[in-house]
Amino acid sequence: MAAVLAAALVAAALLAAGCGSGGSGTRSTARTVRRAGPAPASPAPPGGAPRTVPTPGPTGVPAAASAVGLIRAWSDALRRGDVRSAARYFALPSVMINGVDTSGAAIVIAIGTRAQAEAANASLPCGARLISADQRGRYVNALFRLTGRLGPGGSDCGTGAGQTARTNFVIGRGRIVEWIRAPDDPGDNGTPRAPAPSPVPAPGPGSAPGGPTV
Repeated sequence: MAAVLAAALVAAALLAAGCGSGGSGTRSTARTVRRAGPAPASPAPPGGAPRTVPTPGPTGVPAAASAVGLIRAWSDALRRGDVRSAARYFALPSVMINGVDTSGAAIVIAIGTRAQAEAANASLPCGARLISADQRGRYVNALFRLTGRLGPGGSDCGTGAGQTARTNFVIGRGRIVEWIRAPDDPGDNGTPRAPAPSPVPAPGPGSAPGGPTV
């Protein structure tokens, strides 16, 4: 029993530490949730959960309005401290991944009960306000502005407040099936933006594209 309690405490601490931006240069000082949640953490993902944190790049493809509405409703509930309502947006079963272990493997929080869904949400000390979302393959990548929040496990979010953070969602049947902390995109939180492609010079008079001047 002592070993199980210790593992749960480590999982809660990892979740709280991951509340800040996905970039390596931003660290939140939000306080760690000190109560043990019932959701176990394991590096061995259940079912089809990813073993590493997926990093799909921007596509510019708008996410479905239904998915955006669900994500917005979840983040609004959590931000106002209504952990119970926020938990109801998660499917049973579902998973939350809010960090990696020392080997880079995803630390998967398996959610199989409503109590586990509430514990997982309570472990996120920051609130979040949805800014935008785009479809990246099977994932909806949501960009949030971090805020403080009320309710169980909530805090003022420390230096994370005002920063942005991304989460990859898998939505199924109107519920969150996978919640995965995502890294920053280029340009997030002051990171360098991706360089614009160099323009291709127009061919000069008397030249043929790809060939020498005649």
